Amino acid sequence: MIECLVNGEISSQVSVADRGLQFGDGLFETIAVIGGQPRFWQGHMDRLSAGCERLGIPATPQAVLLRELNTVSAGNPHCVVRILLTRGLSAMDFSVVNPAAATRIVSSHAWPLQEADFATLGIRARICHLRLGIQPELGGLNHLNRLEQVRARTEWQDASIWEGILLDREDHIISGIASNIFLVLSGRLLTPRLDRCGVRGVMREAILSAFRPRCEQRRLMLDMLPEAQEIFVCNSIEGILPVTRIDHWEYDIGPVTREVQDWLSQQ
Repeated sequence: MIECLVNGEISSQVSVADRGLQFGDGLFETIAVIGGQPRFWQGHMDRLSAGCERLGIPATPQAVLLRELNTVSAGNPHCVVRILLTRGLSAMDFSVVNPAAATRIVSSHAWPLQEADFATLGIRARICHLRLGIQPELGGLNHLNRLEQVRARTEWQDASIWEGILLDREDHIISGIASNIFLVLSGRLLTPRLDRCGVRGVMREAILSAFRPRCEQRRLMLDMLPEAQEIFVCNSIEGILPVTRIDHWEYDIGPVTREVQDWLSQQ
């Protein structure tokens, strides 16, 4: 079984001169393959293409990426596929001159095991002490530099806490460490604007599109958490998870969250 391709060849190694390794200079997509089909494929490709354009990384044709996804997931119809694009090889400095072809890595991974049915029972979360830096040049991008998330995840060892909620340096709510967040107030779905930091998740974008008349992207402050009737987090792999507790605030799993889960089950 082929589990990893590097530039279309069976391999799990890249050059030490690759800019993804040197500088985190690249982008990635994490895609749920369910029943042999990549869920929200076009959403992932649209985000990857937009990210390549913003960073000036040579784009790879979708047909090539789909063929390689099918290759690494063959024989494993329920798995996770990671597509990673870097700017390619360069000298060991920050300058970008005449970028060469991107390095692309397509790999398959086992579906993550869960100890509980979090989609049904909900999850606990906590507010992280780490604050995300504000950088509009990178806001929304799913780029390779995830040191902020790595550092935030070291803040707790309690296995009962599934997610950490990240704020920016002005105490706006941004996201979970590995998820996007929605607050439900009076039937409306509020989610943070991600123009200055954070990642525009593919699941988040799909929810915004499907429930557009009821959704609003805005600056969300920490003091809005106790006002929310429902809260859920989402990502491409875990789907939509109700939040039942954030620190000392508790939440019911309400009808709006269940409605969004029902919508996802039909996709």
